[in-house]
Amino acid sequence: MRTTTRDDITIRTAGGEDVPAIAELLGAAFQDDPRMAALLPDPAHRADKLGPLFSLLLSQEHPGHAAELAWRDGRLEAAAVWDRPGGPVTPLARRLYHLPALLSIFRWRIPDAVRAIETLNASDSHRPDEPHWHLFAIGTHPQRRGRGVAGALLASGLDRADDHDTPVYVETTAHAGVTHFREHGFRVIHEFPVAGGLTVYGMWRTPRG
Repeated sequence: MRTTTRDDITIRTAGGEDVPAIAELLGAAFQDDPRMAALLPDPAHRADKLGPLFSLLLSQEHPGHAAELAWRDGRLEAAAVWDRPGGPVTPLARRLYHLPALLSIFRWRIPDAVRAIETLNASDSHRPDEPHWHLFAIGTHPQRRGRGVAGALLASGLDRADDHDTPVYVETTAHAGVTHFREHGFRVIHEFPVAGGLTVYGMWRTPRG
């Protein structure tokens, strides 16, 4: 388990025992995310079910993920989840196998669960073929934002990619996200529509020598 320090932020590699804490943190961090709001439009339902949705995604959609956690003053403040280069894309059959778990999250509304599967499939179909690190999710607890914690996590992941001469791929639905990732060396390589009338921007970063 790797542990590093950036300023007063301690970053360590996550283990399987950290998945519940990561899911809970990302569930809080993504409450206002446009893509999650489109999948779970009712705010109260989203507040209740977004953590379980991330738990399902981490365990079933991204089982071989590499995650890092950022701590400050003994508190978990942010998390970043990465798919490793060359990792397999989740087949549709596996998603259908876990349909009952999805249905429980979406209050047994089949159209809503199908829309979620379609959104996941759309992302998978646009992933570049070249081996890369995929930043699946990065988020900070809402009460800890604006203190540079997520930035430290992103820098840690990009340093790792650069050390292995590997590109990085990320998706965002927000123009602010496009601007943010451009500042870190990403460029938009494609756009595609998803549920809720949103446009997803796929962004690519070549390694820096």
